[in-house]
Amino acid sequence: MIPDREKITEKLLRYCDYQERCVNEVRRKLDSFELSSADRQFIFNFLVDEGLVDDRRYARCFVRSKMNTRGWGKNKIRYQLRAKGIDPEIIDEALNETDADAYRQRLTDVVKVKARTVKAESAFERNRKLAAYAIQKGFEPQLVFDVLKHFES
Repeated sequence: MIPDREKITEKLLRYCDYQERCVNEVRRKLDSFELSSADRQFIFNFLVDEGLVDDRRYARCFVRSKMNTRGWGKNKIRYQLRAKGIDPEIIDEALNETDADAYRQRLTDVVKVKARTVKAESAFERNRKLAAYAIQKGFEPQLVFDVLKHFES
């Protein structure tokens, strides 16, 4: 191995070890180094062969993380994964692994937290604001309206 290629490989190993990375993130990082295309491809293949770059694993991790820590819904997650260049089929697989009851409960929790701070003169106005907030967080409108129908603050 050429010393530059070794150093850059070490940097990318640390980059991938730090957190899950998708193919596009790793390719962008590789493009930031002055390497020949053959060296870039060699390093990329090495990372894939070592199991450090995997879009399926990345998508699953991303879905769990954004739902649990950020309170995002499936629509927002899908949009963000598409922006990262993840294949739509992989996105659907990752989203379909979510438990429907847990997802609905997550939406209910998001609405409950927001309801504490919403100022509205009527129940209708409050629900409109809560619906707008939940939809902005990426939850499906039909599910949001269904949850709000049974919601009591």
